[in-house]
Amino acid sequence: MITNKEIVDSLNDLVKINNDRIQGYEKSVEDTDDANLDDIFRHNIIQSQQFRSELADHIVRIDGTGVSDATSTDVSSKIHRAWIDIKSALTSKDDQAVLSSVEFGENAAIEAYEEAIEKDHIPAYIREVLQNQLNQLKIARDRVVALRK
Repeated sequence: MITNKEIVDSLNDLVKINNDRIQGYEKSVEDTDDANLDDIFRHNIIQSQQFRSELADHIVRIDGTGVSDATSTDVSSKIHRAWIDIKSALTSKDDQAVLSSVEFGENAAIEAYEEAIEKDHIPAYIREVLQNQLNQLKIARDRVVALRK
């Protein structure tokens, strides 16, 4: 039997992914002098804040208590570590290195969303939200890939 806890745990994992993504992009903003990249990175910060808010709304509706820790990140998972690694890898203001690290983090976020969507315990109405967020993540990743060329 599927429990609300399973759904909430999966959504909390995605909240943590978005927290990691926000922190990774904040570090990327610090590590670039390119105004266009700065704008893109700031847009993606706002995007993850919106994603996190949508996820938190669903968590509250499901269990009534809210997100376990809306600001936490989870370094125990390889997916969450991807954005954490970006923060430590960005030591120079080399835009190509920043973009490469961001692409790596975006791929990890996409993988986390794909895994969550495949879980049987995610209700269809939440799966639809996750799919929309995933589509936007893919667009953000593709933009970064295009900038690296």
